[in-house]
Amino acid sequence: MFGISIDTTHTPGARGHALRLDPEGSPFRTLAAVRIQIPAGGTIPAHTHGASELLLTGLAGVVTASCGCGSKTVAPGTLAMLPAGKELTLTNTGHEDATLLAVFSQSEFTENLPRAGAQGCGCQGRHHA
Repeated sequence: MFGISIDTTHTPGARGHALRLDPEGSPFRTLAAVRIQIPAGGTIPAHTHGASELLLTGLAGVVTASCGCGSKTVAPGTLAMLPAGKELTLTNTGHEDATLLAVFSQSEFTENLPRAGAQGCGCQGRHHA
């Protein structure tokens, strides 16, 4: 278990709508956790995530996730999955801000996202069974 405390309210250098939640030095080698926030009426235009696969889960609000093969409504408790290399558009058509938790397989795309400030349990860099 890797226990961390994450400060998502004040992150020096954070920009845009996406914020990585896995701290530097965490034991995660293949996954990246990202909080995505989209204001009411907002859109994240069509984009790709390079070699990253994506699992989205809704935390608050409602977002339509669209790619070339269709669209999925992502609301609290629902999931959407996207294979690597697919183009994705996220649209908040609701009247409240939306928050998504995205779990990516790591790639060059995830390495460029700003990271939240975090304090770990002291086990960073150690192998756990």
